[in-house]
Amino acid sequence: MNKDSQLNFWNMSWRGYIDDKNASLFCEAHPYIINSHGIWEVSSYKQRGMSFWEYPLPNLMIMIFSTFVIWRLLDISCNKIGIPIPRFTYTMIAGVILGQTCHLSNKSWLHQIYFPHDNRAKIPETLAAFGFLTYWFLKGVTMDAGMPFRMEKKSGVIGFTTMFVPLICGNSLFRWRKRNGNLSLITTEYRLVIFFQSISAFTSIDTLLKDLEIKHSEFGRIALSGAMTTDIMGFVVTFLNAIYWEGYYGVTQTICFCVFAAFLIFVVRPAMYWMIKQTPEGRPVKDSYIYSILALAFFSFQVFDKIHLFGPAGSFALGLSVPNGYPLGTTLVQKFESFNLGAILPLFSSLSMMQVDFLWLLKECGNVLRMEGQLYEVISFILFLNASKFIASTVAAYASKMPLRDSIALALVLSNKSIFEIAYFSYAVEIKRIRPEVFTILATFILLNSIFIPMALELVHDPTKRFKCYRRRDLIILKDGAELQCLVCVYKPDHITSMINLLEAFKLSKESPMACNILHLIELVGQASPMFISHQLQKPEPGSTSCSDNVINSFRRFHKQFFENTSLDIFTSISMSKHMHEDICWLALSKSLSLIVLPFHRTWSADRSTIVSNDDKLRMLNINVLKRAPCSVGIFIYRKPIVEFHMTEYHSKICLVFNGGKEDREALAITNRMRQRGKRLSVTIIRFVPTLSEVENHEWEQSFKMTNLKDIVTNITGSNVNENDDNVTYMDRAVSDGSETSKILREMARDYDLFIVGRGSGIGTEVTSGICEWTEFDELGPIGDFLASHEYPSRASVLVVRKQEYIHHTQSQKKYI
Repeated sequence: MNKDSQLNFWNMSWRGYIDDKNASLFCEAHPYIINSHGIWEVSSYKQRGMSFWEYPLPNLMIMIFSTFVIWRLLDISCNKIGIPIPRFTYTMIAGVILGQTCHLSNKSWLHQIYFPHDNRAKIPETLAAFGFLTYWFLKGVTMDAGMPFRMEKKSGVIGFTTMFVPLICGNSLFRWRKRNGNLSLITTEYRLVIFFQSISAFTSIDTLLKDLEIKHSEFGRIALSGAMTTDIMGFVVTFLNAIYWEGYYGVTQTICFCVFAAFLIFVVRPAMYWMIKQTPEGRPVKDSYIYSILALAFFSFQVFDKIHLFGPAGSFALGLSVPNGYPLGTTLVQKFESFNLGAILPLFSSLSMMQVDFLWLLKECGNVLRMEGQLYEVISFILFLNASKFIASTVAAYASKMPLRDSIALALVLSNKSIFEIAYFSYAVEIKRIRPEVFTILATFILLNSIFIPMALELVHDPTKRFKCYRRRDLIILKDGAELQCLVCVYKPDHITSMINLLEAFKLSKESPMACNILHLIELVGQASPMFISHQLQKPEPGSTSCSDNVINSFRRFHKQFFENTSLDIFTSISMSKHMHEDICWLALSKSLSLIVLPFHRTWSADRSTIVSNDDKLRMLNINVLKRAPCSVGIFIYRKPIVEFHMTEYHSKICLVFNGGKEDREALAITNRMRQRGKRLSVTIIRFVPTLSEVENHEWEQSFKMTNLKDIVTNITGSNVNENDDNVTYMDRAVSDGSETSKILREMARDYDLFIVGRGSGIGTEVTSGICEWTEFDELGPIGDFLASHEYPSRASVLVVRKQEYIHHTQSQKKYI
């Protein structure tokens, strides 16, 4: 045995290692043959011949193949049944199956393959460690390093409470047990259990949310922010413990970490942005950049290993310094994630679970009934910690005005344990901080946790609320002078002029600023990869033409006119049409926007005689956005310019159809923004009042709390609404059914440049009875559909507004007023 052959990369598994008082060593013969001589091996070498599985390369291939087959069969079977279990859990179960099968007989050929006790090199363990290292590095790449700085107070409080309460409760219980009896666990084991049951590892939470397809949701953002808070606190607690328990060495360790963090922030991250700027739009990242980043990842591992920290955490920290998204982060993920998750990483989790001694665990179950032994001590301690953590998370989330069901779901997510915990506990066995028996208990708990947490989430959490918000992003709640943050979507070149004209209709001033985010949507064709380009970071290659040149140049000219009162960010999304709405909703959610403006899918000729285009894909995109949008949405039907600056005497006329619904209030907020433009724009607000009996009419008026339309509008929009009363006209029209409503609207067809209406305006009342049955496009609502129809004799543009559906902690939806 060669003592110099200690596994320096990462002593992940103790399979076949020889225990030494000083270190965990493994035997390795030099030189050794990697592959066999084929089927003639035994006949040619007779007594000296070896079975093919005894060679490192065939042994590695058998390990990978067997693990892959088992976890894929489990995955397919559970998906057919409908059991929501994450991929990592299948790989753990595969390791349990292989480990227990091999232990049926210590002399079987299966045992020789999976548990060799000879001088073979430990290739599977090294490759598995490499897989986890790559996995954790890529998790850092996909994570937004700026999240802690944009974290809402609610997420920070939830994350702090989630870790602080079980940390205090766990230490209190440990001290009580230490004073009142003999402990079967050593102090180091207790400290590790308390620490890892208190934190909610970001990588574990991120993997779970990704498997459940709720990562890019308001719920997912809060969960990830809470996990990030516990991770930050975890780093602080780690170094405080190091300083407290190890004195000078702990201080040195902390200083080294701070120097490394400063190197990443001030050297590595600016270098990453330089790489992005050197990559032209639509072009791949240079291989030399990719290789240099990978080299830095393994250098970071070595740095952490040298200062006796968990080595893969160094690679994760480097991954955080890589700007997430296209092109650099996306390229790294596309190149390495698929192969790593499909082949190498399953080997890691399987090898870890093969070390679990279930026979010992079954023998210990008897002691649990007598409330004694290691198993009882660990399980009771873990259950106490998890109960305190679950209660603390639920109370903190509910106190932050999340619905009770979602508060419980969030507590379940933050209680999830996965690959990170398995990795560190395996590492802790190698450095002799915990014993294999304790690892068996902890690994079994993690396996059960990863099985039942997703099942419980399936019962508690509604995945259809992917992009629903827990705080209002209504336009009506924006105060006077608050910045309007909107997302304007451009699907075709024809939409550029219409969207710019709509933006010009808003009053853009110091008192009413606007943050414009422009998203150019391009359908992905062929086998190319989807891309999301930020034109603030990437520039086109000199001499080349960007796919979004027209959009960029047009909106930048618009920005020059109002640059003092408007900020502009331009993005391009190249993806399949059925996934475009995901990019729109994700961008609106991540930037906390208040309004999304979408173009209508149908356009007509100038004389309204023929349909120029009718894009069903664009219509489905609009419908999907309406279903999932985290903020208010406007669908814009463009027929003529709203504001014509080249005509100095031109007077724009806007008509708001206001029937008192929640979406009419959003339409009123938009109209109020435009109304403040001044004398060049006038507004007419019309309300249709059903002609009912006196009792019913009294109930209708009481639903508004006031009888005068002007008073209603003033009460909703605020006291400043009456500054320009000369330019605002209020009209009440009594109607008995939808036909009278349509007749009045026809009479007004040629009097206005823009109609604004809420999608749900008048629904459920006599105002729309009759015309609801003739609605062609449900996404516009009955009145919006009528105004946008081919038969409506007007060239006025139409803006249909739909209000954001946010999740209230007492009710998920509110009825129309």
